[in-house]
Amino acid sequence: MAFFGYNDAKTLVGVDVAIYDYILTHETNIPLMHVRDLATGAHVSNSSVMRFVQKMGYSSFPEFRIAFHKQSLEASPDLESGVQLLTAETFPSTLQRDLDTVAHRILDANNVIFTGTGSSANVAEYASRLTSTLGVNSFPVTDPYYPLIPQLKQTTKNVLITLSVSGQAAEVLGMLRQFQNDPTVTLISITGHRDSPIAKLSTTVLTYHTAERRIHGHYDLTSQLPAMTIVEALARTIRRQAQLPHH
Repeated sequence: MAFFGYNDAKTLVGVDVAIYDYILTHETNIPLMHVRDLATGAHVSNSSVMRFVQKMGYSSFPEFRIAFHKQSLEASPDLESGVQLLTAETFPSTLQRDLDTVAHRILDANNVIFTGTGSSANVAEYASRLTSTLGVNSFPVTDPYYPLIPQLKQTTKNVLITLSVSGQAAEVLGMLRQFQNDPTVTLISITGHRDSPIAKLSTTVLTYHTAERRIHGHYDLTSQLPAMTIVEALARTIRRQAQLPHH
């Protein structure tokens, strides 16, 4: 996507080029990122990112993110608006029943871990923050080689929730297999493929239907909106089951 227009892009120099190139190759992640995430990914400073954002005509990073996401949706040839990503066919009729089951397990758990890689890692971090706000002892693991077994060694009620559109992420799958016969860990997945390897390892699968999109063979443009919708529905279900007040 030629964001900002070609005439603006060709005038960029120095660190701005690195930031611009990173944005173009991580389009689906940008709406979920913070300034420090973009700075780390592009190997520049936070202040360099903010100067870049201001050069592009935006007063803040959130304003930039919203504008970028809007243009991404408008540039998609088969979508008239982002609303079309969610239809009656996106989620199965059993979703709320499964959400109730997962919410119950979460409220009964000592630890809740959300994990994923790529753009799913951003959703995992969001899910962890959202459920932590509800009083759940939750944390994200976005490194599939993180030493999770020692951390859970002295605990008995753990819920490990994996986010993966394809349900086939090899590194994540390797981590999950370490827990598949562990009675202290309940495996749950949020995935676009109910018959995937990750889903088959899970006790409960929160599933959805979405078209996977890639460019240049490996850059993933698949929408994370269905997964985000499930995460937010799960948070509402947790709040209802815990009878937390609405404000």
